[in-house]
Amino acid sequence: MKKLHIILLVALVSPILCLAQAGVPFTNEILKYVVQYKWGMVQKNAATATITLRNNPQNYSIRLTAATLPWADKLFPLRDTLSTTISKATFRPVNYTKVTHENGKYRKDIINYTYVGNHVYGQCTRAKAAEGGRPTVSKKSFSSTGPTYDMVSIFYFVRALNFDKLNGGKIVKASLFSGSGVESIKIKNVGIQNTKLPNGKSYRCYHLQLTFTSQSGKTASAPLDVWVTTDKAHTPVKMVGKLPIGQVRCFLTSGL
Repeated sequence: MKKLHIILLVALVSPILCLAQAGVPFTNEILKYVVQYKWGMVQKNAATATITLRNNPQNYSIRLTAATLPWADKLFPLRDTLSTTISKATFRPVNYTKVTHENGKYRKDIINYTYVGNHVYGQCTRAKAAEGGRPTVSKKSFSSTGPTYDMVSIFYFVRALNFDKLNGGKIVKASLFSGSGVESIKIKNVGIQNTKLPNGKSYRCYHLQLTFTSQSGKTASAPLDVWVTTDKAHTPVKMVGKLPIGQVRCFLTSGL
């Protein structure tokens, strides 16, 4: 289900060329998506996801919720809530919380960020339990250098990039903190394409490829393809990720 989280939801070739810009304004928004499983001729909507951003005086508060549809509940029920706070002044995350209910298991991760120059430190508290059991609590510490985000704030880091400078095969890299550790993400702009969604709407988009790498240097999954609108909002309208069998695809249904 990790691939689903990455969708519901983003080594340097050269020095980082296009960082998220602290001055990029995001207005209040609610973006709704449908998550679809595809294998050959089989196409089946499996879940829905909603991202909500609230614009506060000093920060952005963002929440992503995801839930499987009734038929998928019978196979692997999922109810997730991920939330983060991003400072407007620095465009850096302040804290991150993920609450997961998956197939009878419960987990809650809380990460608080601190910054010393270009170094980023994360303190994570994780509580987890099997169905009906008492939660066990553990703590971990993470560190990284340079742009560092989580599974929600990375969504807005990508949207705040200057895509006019991200071309010609140039790559931007950032780090991701999760309750399990630190991953790296590489972002590549493939080019501009017209993208049509199942609802019949078409958008002019930047086609991006996101590649995730574990701390050991191993590629965590196949590249995730993302299409974001070429307007100032850079709204993701389509995402496609490969699975061992088939694909998982995510389409915007409401918010533009």
